[in-house]
Amino acid sequence: MGPRVGTRTQIAGLLLIAILLAAYVLFQVVQTTVKLNQITVVVNKVITASQLYNYVLRQSYAIKGYMLHRQPAYREEFRHYARLSQQEMEQLRQVVRPARKALVEEILVRQQKYVALCEKEIIPLVEQGNIEGAARVAQQSGAVILIEEMLDRVDKLQEMRLMDLNESLHEAIFSIRQALWWGFGGGLLILFTAAIFGFLVNRRLILENLVYRLILLNTRNAIIVVQRDGRIYLINRAAEEIFGLNGRAVAGMPFEAVFTGRQRPGEVAFSYPVAAALTAGEDICNVEQSYISTDGWHYALLTDCLQLRDERGRRHGIMLITRDITERKVVEEKLRGLAVRDSLTMLYNHSYFKQVLDREVARASEQGGKLAYLMMDVDNFKSYNDQFGHPAGDELLRQLARLLEKNVRQVDIVGRYGGDEFAVILPGADQVVAVEVGERLRRAIADYPFPYRELMPGGRITVSVGVSCFPGDASSAAELIRQADEAMYNAKRNAKNRVEVWFSAFKELELDWPGERDVLYSIGGLLAMVNNKDRYTYGHSEKVAYYATALARATGLAPEEVKKIKVAAFLHDLGKVDIPEEILNKPGPLSEAERELCQCHPVIGAEIVQQIKSLEEMVPLIRHHHERYDGKGYPDGLAGEAIPLGARIIAIADSFDAMTTNRPYRRAKTHREALEEIRKEAGRQFDPHLAELFVTRCAGSGASDAGEVEHALNEGPPIPAGKQF
Repeated sequence: MGPRVGTRTQIAGLLLIAILLAAYVLFQVVQTTVKLNQITVVVNKVITASQLYNYVLRQSYAIKGYMLHRQPAYREEFRHYARLSQQEMEQLRQVVRPARKALVEEILVRQQKYVALCEKEIIPLVEQGNIEGAARVAQQSGAVILIEEMLDRVDKLQEMRLMDLNESLHEAIFSIRQALWWGFGGGLLILFTAAIFGFLVNRRLILENLVYRLILLNTRNAIIVVQRDGRIYLINRAAEEIFGLNGRAVAGMPFEAVFTGRQRPGEVAFSYPVAAALTAGEDICNVEQSYISTDGWHYALLTDCLQLRDERGRRHGIMLITRDITERKVVEEKLRGLAVRDSLTMLYNHSYFKQVLDREVARASEQGGKLAYLMMDVDNFKSYNDQFGHPAGDELLRQLARLLEKNVRQVDIVGRYGGDEFAVILPGADQVVAVEVGERLRRAIADYPFPYRELMPGGRITVSVGVSCFPGDASSAAELIRQADEAMYNAKRNAKNRVEVWFSAFKELELDWPGERDVLYSIGGLLAMVNNKDRYTYGHSEKVAYYATALARATGLAPEEVKKIKVAAFLHDLGKVDIPEEILNKPGPLSEAERELCQCHPVIGAEIVQQIKSLEEMVPLIRHHHERYDGKGYPDGLAGEAIPLGARIIAIADSFDAMTTNRPYRRAKTHREALEEIRKEAGRQFDPHLAELFVTRCAGSGASDAGEVEHALNEGPPIPAGKQF
């Protein structure tokens, strides 16, 4: 009994051990199965996190698209993905483990802030057409930071879930190993052990296949795998959609037979040098290509060609990863355009326009060509803004920009220089063409039915235009801008709504003083003092020099005397450099003290010029240009012939220009009214002989030397800074 009992006990023990071993092995198998199921769950969670990342990113792209294109489809797309993101986050908050609830809460809070910001501030601004305001709100309110923080936290959540996946894999592997170990110890579990062993062998293939499947299904990149013999191994779903192919149908076909670069049946208008890439054996990345699908859709594609190597470095083929960057390229082009465009008028902005002008001047210089430059300013624009509001002013500028584009030549370049100032570059144009274009623009603007124009002076909106030409007037882009600006300023201060060509009477001095650089340097320095003090005074001095020279020549004076009068006329108001600007430009009447200060300027100017020995002869002309013929002038009360002839000539030229120029305290007289005033004051304020000569020779039937002045007075053309048309 004993041995049998012992044997039975042993058998029972062995059976028990076997049963326990089998049970344990079965337990391990069940546990492993559970863990493998958990892997699927974790993989789904990883996919969910990836979808959440995609939703957040897509809502960001949608709001940017809405800001750029103002199309409702982008707004609805934003709201769609915002809802999906919200739902996904709410579900996550319910099922996520406690340790990660705080992270999900952070994502949810930022999502709610971002959606509220877009709905309440950015979208309303875009709907109002205020793209610049929407961009500024997005920048200042930290919308980009909210998106980046959400994406960062979703990344962290995804990383945590990937760590979960890794842990589950390790736990499953550990369980399988335990089951195999114990299985090998039980003879009765050989079949089961073999099954577990088979599963272990195939585990890596199963997991790798799962990962590859997830990648191929979820990536938005087109993937094409080509074998070493140049035949297609597989293409993924994204490639099928982009290229309009059936992956199974083209598998095994030579790559060049399918992707030919030609649009034929069964072929694709996309090509890549696969054979060369296989021969070279090197990776080639970031190759941009264009592709037109069978339905005519244009794609911009970015392709990477990667060599497929195993662990030993043996090459088995190549993989083409092609990304659709069409939308990105469109956005880049839009942004590139916006970077050089003015946001209000969509003309070239100040910075880019100056670059274009520099380039055009350089080209004209190299090729010996011509170039003209127009600068224009909207007359009374501040008053328009003040009366009708800035939105109306902005709309006026937009309409004016379209008018400019419509009325220039095809080769001309229009830009917004700043505020209500616009400029036009005219490649290949001389002064005649520039004036013709400027006059066409002036008329088109004056005739255009702008809102509220009937309430503006003259019942219309007008511009003042300045013209400068290369190489005749200027030798650089900076000079062109400065001269056109001066011409435009003179057009505005004369009568507005006119085109004026830049003209410098000072240049004529170089002809009058050949070789006398020191004298010219002295005169130029003094004129610079005047210009820096007051632009009106400088322009006025040029015009007075112009008129005085013409009258001096009409009087029959010798060239040397004419030259002295011209220089004295240039410098006659030099003494104003000591008068404060607020007095020079005071809109109302001067006080007694202010009037006395202003009447000192002939003496101050004479004292300054007296310091230069070569200009001593001009001192009396400068000192006495405000004397009156009847002796009631200043500073010395000289009368009649006691006043130097040159001073009497400058007095008439000075008064005529002052009367025909707009000033803050009064409106300009017409040329005819000014001439009548000169005739009326003959014998009192002015030398009667000179006054009659100025009126008859400069406004009569056209005497020789005064012909230019006659044209200036009767036809309205340039006046010092150039001829106006």
